[in-house]
Amino acid sequence: MGSFLDHKIFDYETYWRPESGRYGNLDTLLRLFNEVSSDYKAVLFPPSAHIHPKNKELFDALRTHPQRDRFIPCAYINPNLYNAVEELEVAVTEYGFKGVKLMPTIHRYLVDSQVTYPVMEKCQELDIPVTIHSSSEGGYPRLISKLAAAFPRVSIIMDHSGYRYFRQEALDAGRKNDNIYFGMSCVIEPAYIDQVAEAISAEKIVYGSNAQGGIPKIGVMVYDYTRLSDDAKALALGQNLARLLKVTL
Repeated sequence: MGSFLDHKIFDYETYWRPESGRYGNLDTLLRLFNEVSSDYKAVLFPPSAHIHPKNKELFDALRTHPQRDRFIPCAYINPNLYNAVEELEVAVTEYGFKGVKLMPTIHRYLVDSQVTYPVMEKCQELDIPVTIHSSSEGGYPRLISKLAAAFPRVSIIMDHSGYRYFRQEALDAGRKNDNIYFGMSCVIEPAYIDQVAEAISAEKIVYGSNAQGGIPKIGVMVYDYTRLSDDAKALALGQNLARLLKVTL
């Protein structure tokens, strides 16, 4: 079977650090990407810990970077803020962002609660996917499942796929909702990737690195230890995400 090096890689989760010089950490991220492939591309989010997400700042940093085409910017949105829907619309229609990330664990809300609904309605209107951090404290996979059922036309990438302690909840959510995709950032057990492929579908697996906290070279190497076919690896390592974001690899 072929190596991951046989496939174009498209990463659904990397993070910009504005404190790291003129371009933030973009050059550091590119060095990590190039350890895998010179055409490695990635979704880039603003930093997650800010109450007021830095979407405009990310846009400005990317605008003049010589390799900006290696990054697909997506917005961070805090639904607790009064201007969350406006912030999202500006990010997509003016900045050209391709998706949105919700972080209920940091921004302190239950992801299936009414506070999230206006943002999800706007995502449905804009026809963009939503990545949602899955864990305890507001982002249990069972809550993501309820949100997915309420918005079946919105594609949801379940970040980390319930790994490690909520895997069964995640699998149940995937069985119940055709619009849930399994984001495998920080998942280092090949057997879980295989389990999702067998129980749900390889068409629902999306590779991510969590760079620069995670290391892309290590993340993609895990797929060489799965039982996925070469075609399934190609889906998981890039094609599925490209389809969701409507971009060309």
